[in-house]
Amino acid sequence: MIRRLLLWWLKSRNRPGEFSFPGALLRSRRLMVIMPGSKEPFHQAEYFLSRVPRVFPRAKVTLVYAPQSIAATFYNPYGFEVIVPALGDIGPLGWPRRKLLKRLFIKPFDLVITLDKEPSLFFAALLIKSRTPVRIGLPGGLGMPFTSVELRPSRRAPDPKTEFILFIEMMRKMTVPPPVAGPSGGTGVPQTNRHIRV
Repeated sequence: MIRRLLLWWLKSRNRPGEFSFPGALLRSRRLMVIMPGSKEPFHQAEYFLSRVPRVFPRAKVTLVYAPQSIAATFYNPYGFEVIVPALGDIGPLGWPRRKLLKRLFIKPFDLVITLDKEPSLFFAALLIKSRTPVRIGLPGGLGMPFTSVELRPSRRAPDPKTEFILFIEMMRKMTVPPPVAGPSGGTGVPQTNRHIRV
């Protein structure tokens, strides 16, 4: 009950801002990925992680796991920075302590992606405290204002693995600027990205 009240309090005090999308994906150099809190979906996320270096080749990637997660030991062949909060990093009701927030957000992130769908107060606080305008989530997750963009696949995913595959493929397509007709009839680069408020 108290956790629900705190989630409501976070929602009531935060409003999404304005940003460029998908331009923000193209400019991302620091990326934080919040991993699934439960063990089973984590194994399903391996394909997602394998595609991240291709979709964001210039980005430094930080993976954040649930507190004291053992899943972090299973899969990280790409040299991603891994943050696994210890018991001392967590305050009452799962709220992240200031020392963890300071260590995690010593430099701002350009983009935050969450693969978690649980109503976790810990991850909700991280999303808000990141102060990153572009926070992308899956349908059925915490939703706004914790995430500012929700990517919904065009077809229903039968399992978490397929959902994560569709999720990263949608981002891959958005990081490839579409060709536009130039003055001479050829192709050029779009001058601006569409600004949206979500």
